[in-house]
Amino acid sequence: MTTKGMAISEGVEAHPEPLTERIARNRLSLADALRYGIQIAACLRDLHGSGLAHGAVSLQSILLGPAGAELRNSDGPTHLGDRHADVTAFGVLLEELLAAADGPEDLRAEVCRLATECQKEALDMRQVSVNLRILGLQARQAAATVRKPVTLPEAAPKQEPVLAAGPEMSHRSRTARAVRVRVHLSLHWRPLANLAAYALSGK
Repeated sequence: MTTKGMAISEGVEAHPEPLTERIARNRLSLADALRYGIQIAACLRDLHGSGLAHGAVSLQSILLGPAGAELRNSDGPTHLGDRHADVTAFGVLLEELLAAADGPEDLRAEVCRLATECQKEALDMRQVSVNLRILGLQARQAAATVRKPVTLPEAAPKQEPVLAAGPEMSHRSRTARAVRVRVHLSLHWRPLANLAAYALSGK
């Protein structure tokens, strides 16, 4: 049976996987657990809007098929008298999904709070569905967040300060150059002067 695009399996279909087996095989991510919860909440919302109730909501009644999570009910939906029982049972189901899932603690706390409210206050499934969709979006965003290492910018090579050549600097440069020239000439001509002195001495 299909209610506004949400499937309710009547009996056993070809190759569906019970949610209990999926959980037994491996733990769920919080995003996946909420996705299943959102699909079941939408199913109950549409059933209640059509004047019907499921009457047997539990973890064991959920099958995972190509369309997602489906509620199995071999006896068919009952009348709306069991609407509050559906909501209370869904709160228990949400707690069981949460116990089988891993995710951020702040989001887990919000899901736990919603599950408790379903059991104590028998909320309208339209409200529950909206709240679950918001939590599901937050869980997907948290799962998609990738922490990238912070890359510090490379330090620019240190450059020596370049001083402008003013008049005083030019004068100093010329003076230093003149001193080097005099020293060079002195070193160059001193041996010749000594040789001339030696020759004139007649020794």
